[in-house]
Amino acid sequence: MKNLFLRILLLFIIASGFSQNAEKSENIKFVQLTDLHVSVGNDNDFLLQNIVKEINNSDNEFVVVTGDLTNRGADDELKEVHSILSQLKKPYYVISGNHETNWSESAGLTYKKIFGEDKFVFSKGDYLFIGFPCGPYMKMGDGFVKHEDVLWLDKTLKDSLKGNNKKVLNFAHYPLDNSVSNYKEVLSVLQKYPTVATFCGHGHTLRKYDFSGLSGPMGTSITSLDGKKKSYNELIISKDSISIYQKEIDKPGVFRFSLPSKPSKITIPKDSVTFQAPFLKDIASIYSLPVFDKKNIYFTNSIGQIQSVNLKNKSVNWKTETGNSIYFSPIIVKNNLVIGTIEGSLLGFDTQSGKQKWTIPVGGVLVGSPIAENNKVYTASSKAFICADAVTGKVIWQNNLPMSYSQGTPLIQGDKIIFGVWDSYIYCLNKNTGNLIWKWNNGNDTQILYSAGNVNMVSSKNRLYFVTPQRFLTVLDIETGKTLLRTQKWKIRESMGKSQDGKWFYGKTMDGLLVRVPLNDDIELTEESFVNQSKVLDLKLGYEHNPAGILEKNNKIYIGSRKGEVIIVDAAKFEIIKQINLGSSSINGFTVDDKGQIWASLIEGGIFLLE
Repeated sequence: MKNLFLRILLLFIIASGFSQNAEKSENIKFVQLTDLHVSVGNDNDFLLQNIVKEINNSDNEFVVVTGDLTNRGADDELKEVHSILSQLKKPYYVISGNHETNWSESAGLTYKKIFGEDKFVFSKGDYLFIGFPCGPYMKMGDGFVKHEDVLWLDKTLKDSLKGNNKKVLNFAHYPLDNSVSNYKEVLSVLQKYPTVATFCGHGHTLRKYDFSGLSGPMGTSITSLDGKKKSYNELIISKDSISIYQKEIDKPGVFRFSLPSKPSKITIPKDSVTFQAPFLKDIASIYSLPVFDKKNIYFTNSIGQIQSVNLKNKSVNWKTETGNSIYFSPIIVKNNLVIGTIEGSLLGFDTQSGKQKWTIPVGGVLVGSPIAENNKVYTASSKAFICADAVTGKVIWQNNLPMSYSQGTPLIQGDKIIFGVWDSYIYCLNKNTGNLIWKWNNGNDTQILYSAGNVNMVSSKNRLYFVTPQRFLTVLDIETGKTLLRTQKWKIRESMGKSQDGKWFYGKTMDGLLVRVPLNDDIELTEESFVNQSKVLDLKLGYEHNPAGILEKNNKIYIGSRKGEVIIVDAAKFEIIKQINLGSSSINGFTVDDKGQIWASLIEGGIFLLE
């Protein structure tokens, strides 16, 4: 009897041990790294190396990195981060943040070459882990999930969850709230599936959020906002909960909060506005303006397509694939459609057939807006400014002076061509020879984020007017490049333009105001004089940083917002005529067709005929 009792006890202990091991094996332990902000040799560079060593010696199973790997998206920074993360002995999964996509010197090509696809999906235990990037892409703006990535998210979840009961854990750099202009579209996809939580970074602080009913933990950056704490995020998924710990180097992780492991109930806020239907809605995102001839519209998209569409029946005339996102605004010169690529080539196509006629290997990346005059096209890459014959593809002259890329439209004034670059400089070249006449910066050539790299400058006969993200309105002598006036009276970031008659400078402030200042050579060069002769109109937009140029046509001023709004202002009365709501994403700008009609494009892939 005694032996029987001992045998039963032994069997119970063994069974209990197996049960505990089985329960323990259900736990998933992993690391979320976010907001690394590595530059070569900075503190975070060495900190990340130490974090990787610690993770290698831990019982974490894998690592998810949710963006802002670098400070500027520079190639050397991306290579450094990849070199460090490659030392991990655990699997790791990476998505980009706004610091990789907004200021990338390669327009995203280097990231793609180093890290591969900027999305991931994998299964672990009862969960499907999925992540995607949120932009913004190559210009100041809110976060935005590309239309093609939203479609990918839906299809991938549908295919991956077929025939199983797995739950979804989503990862993105941005919080899925107003920080992402199309967050409702993303939530509408996640709502269809058993989504437990969406993990994010961006805010640099470990915090528990709720995004329309979806649990939304934000991870801490590896260096805290005040610089005092060096830590990262450890997560343990058990049967009933997801526990989140803050882990400082060489210290035990500290429990901060937990989430239930059951799917969230997402309730998406309803839109309170009515949106104008687009003339065309593409399958991908659009980051440039369309161009027109008498019968057709031509545009590019974020999956590298160039398309010609008939204006009358909206049928596709022809379509060409280039392979990577196109940010360059096309231009037509004598039936030649000119396109620049992020691989550094300027391409010429026959507008009627779509056949490629010529290629110019400029080098660097081409992400700007060209200008044409007398069959010549002028544009900048990140390595050269060129003047080429748009009909033959022959290079007329080339100046290899830019140290970064240029996104604005060059300004032609007499025999000069002027453009800003994200290397802190504005350059003035001889239009006929390409020789440098002068270059200007604000006295600080190390702060490149203050550059006029995405500004369409305007001028009177003798004076150049422009703004920069430093929020100064600057006036230069156009002959010498000498600074005549700099005023920070208005917080104009990048969005500016001029009146159709050339008498007024327009600028949109970050407070959502429209500023009008005389654009002439007679105004006294003092801040007081500028203020006294200015007018300011509240556009009712609130905080605003959309960089789109301002257009005046037929006594109407067109201003675009970061949230898909177009404000139309009566130029004579200087008062709002109306607001048009096109969508939820940033306005790329405005263009005029052969009939004088005004068009706009939105990042979300819509092209709109306004008036």
